[in-house]
Formats: sequence, structure tokens, C-alpha cells
Amino acid sequence: MGRKPRFPMVLVVGIRALVYARNMHRIPFFLCLMLALGSVQAGKITKYTLPNGRVIYSDKPPPEATSSEEVTVEPLQSFTLPAAPPLEDSTAGKNAQDKDDGNYEEFKVTSPANDATIRDNGGNVRVSLSLSPSLRSGHSIEVMMDGQSIGSGNSTSVILTEVDRGTHTVRASVKDDQGKEIARSNSIIFHLKRGGG
Repeated sequence: MGRKPRFPMVLVVGIRALVYARNMHRIPFFLCLMLALGSVQAGKITKYTLPNGRVIYSDKPPPEATSSEEVTVEPLQSFTLPAAPPLEDSTAGKNAQDKDDGNYEEFKVTSPANDATIRDNGGNVRVSLSLSPSLRSGHSIEVMMDGQSIGSGNSTSVILTEVDRGTHTVRASVKDDQGKEIARSNSIIFHLKRGGG
């Protein structure tokens, strides 16, 4: 019969390795060690029951006068990642696009300030944007809060209503008439406190 993976020993060694990895710079070493130990092969794994009813799985022979059975362990499941697509030159054609699309020189969230704490019982937050040059015909501004679109239009000032208390992120993007993103603002974090919070 072929040799099977030695799961119990690999698991024990892996857990001990992580316990001893108190510094972050040691973790990659221990992960590599666990991967190497995963390929260790054992002759057989046996299962036996102690007189008190406890079931034991081991690669060592059971005590004398204990009945045991050999356990077949399936090989480790593995997969292969597909090859990554080749990288494209992101600067190719940039100058031509600058002239055609008329990229924006400045686009940022100016209010609220990054990491600001806002107190509003109604959950209202004013978001102000700075855009230079001004919004071109056919373009729109989409405002995002916590990764979700909260609306689009052509105004550089928006009032968010009924925002839940807590920490939130806001950013905006300029899109053309086909929905393609042309410019993206900085992302800011704000903290909203409502009521007694």
C-alpha cells in the first residue's frame, strides 16, 4: 500500500510553529515550514480506542493488547492558479487621452476634513468637492460612501442624510456619458456621532 500524508504530526508541528512565531517577520518562515511538512509521508495511520472510550489516531503502534485498524487518509486537496495575464503599459496613449478627454487637474474632497468627527442628530453630512477645471459637458460626478454609490449629478456639493453613526469613507469620481471613470478624488474618513453617542 502507498504512503499517505502524515496529518496529525503536520498539524501539531504547524500549531506549535504559529505559537512560537511571536514576531511578524518569522511568520513567512513558519508558513514555508508548514508547506514543507505537508509533503511528509507516513507508512500508515492507525485508529484505536482506549479502555476509557477515548479514540486515538496515531502513526505509532498502539499499546499491546489494544485492537486497532488502519485508516486510509486521502491526499491533500490542491489546486493550480491560472497564469496571470501580461501587464499592460498604463502610460501608453496617456498624452493623447489628456488632449482628447481633457483630464481634470484637481479633484478632491474638501469637506469634511479627513478623520473629522461630525455631530449631527439627524445624520446629515455635507460633502464638498473641489474640481478644476469645472465639470465638462457630458460628464457627471458620482459620490460614493462606504463603497456604495449614493448618487450622481453635476454638483460639487452634496448633503448626505440619515447617515448611521460610526466611521465612514467618502470619495467621488467623474464619469463620462458612457459611465467610464475619468477622474477619482481622494478618499476621506469621517466619524459621525448622533444623539448621546
